[in-house]
Amino acid sequence: MAVARMVRAYSELVNQWRLIVERPISKEAKHAECMSLLREFIDGVAWTRIRGLNRPLRFYADMLVLQDLLRPTFATDELGEVAIRPGYYLVKDWLDEHCRR
Repeated sequence: MAVARMVRAYSELVNQWRLIVERPISKEAKHAECMSLLREFIDGVAWTRIRGLNRPLRFYADMLVLQDLLRPTFATDELGEVAIRPGYYLVKDWLDEHCRR
């Protein structure tokens, strides 16, 4: 997935997260819904790599871009708490696990 397209898709994901965070539901429910959307997002990224050369390396590069987009430097509000920071650590853990191989 091209970086510009990834940035646009990520921006849409964050907008969806904001709508979830604004709802009057528990933080646990917000977190679960946000992580579900992130997993769908990552699944979509993976499917864009189904055809083409060097799929694993390209997907790994996509995850590096996503990790950078999720960097929680200024994520100090509820959105950061239920979506951005957990999403960052989910992607970071995946990268750490697959980098050791």
